[in-house]
Amino acid sequence: MDMMRKAFWVLLLSISPIVHANGSLGVIGAKSESVYKETSSRSASLPNIGYEGEHFYLQLPELGYRFLPRQSLQNFAVGISYEGLSFDPDDSSNTSIQLLDERDPSIMAFASYRLGIFSTKVAQDISGKHDGYYAQVGLGYPIPIGTWKIIPSFSYRHMDNKMSNHLFGISRSESIRTGGAIAAYDSGAISQIRYGVRAIYPITSNANLILGISQTKFDDDILKSPIVEDNTVNAASLGFIFSF
Repeated sequence: MDMMRKAFWVLLLSISPIVHANGSLGVIGAKSESVYKETSSRSASLPNIGYEGEHFYLQLPELGYRFLPRQSLQNFAVGISYEGLSFDPDDSSNTSIQLLDERDPSIMAFASYRLGIFSTKVAQDISGKHDGYYAQVGLGYPIPIGTWKIIPSFSYRHMDNKMSNHLFGISRSESIRTGGAIAAYDSGAISQIRYGVRAIYPITSNANLILGISQTKFDDDILKSPIVEDNTVNAASLGFIFSF
């Protein structure tokens, strides 16, 4: 699983509600562990482009529409998002795993609700990658400490069996391709809990340094998958964002 992409997206989604800007440009770098067998940690960087209108917004990985003005205490939103959970078997040093199909990212249609520090979200795959869905609840609140803004967060996500099977399941044809070295496996619905802390430091009135660390823990059921060796992922992110 490319949890590195999740580190990017979690960090990016935290920016616009804090800096109160109409637009942003920047770059984010991240390093993340993997839950898959014999797969090393990865690091990479991505550009960030964001726009915050009164109702429409683009804040990677989401493009959405809010039904109420963006500074409202509560809000409803709908839109589409890029779900970065994925896995490239070539990233593993296990020769049998390298014979498996890629677990591609997906495009999800979502509906969300936010009330103060509390948020909920339901998203359904519309890209045909797995036809699954997830439901999520979260908490996050910015705490000023000197010139820093520190944002502890917590989220719980339930992932249905279709989405879970896309990431952790093994089809019969894949098993045959490995000569039976990897057994066929159907993954059921799973859940994950993520804890994180993000920090924003204003370098100037328009430029911000963004730091983030997180830990994602999947339930023990994913350890039943023959291609998974751990159910905990640690990630770290660093970014620079210019807002206007």
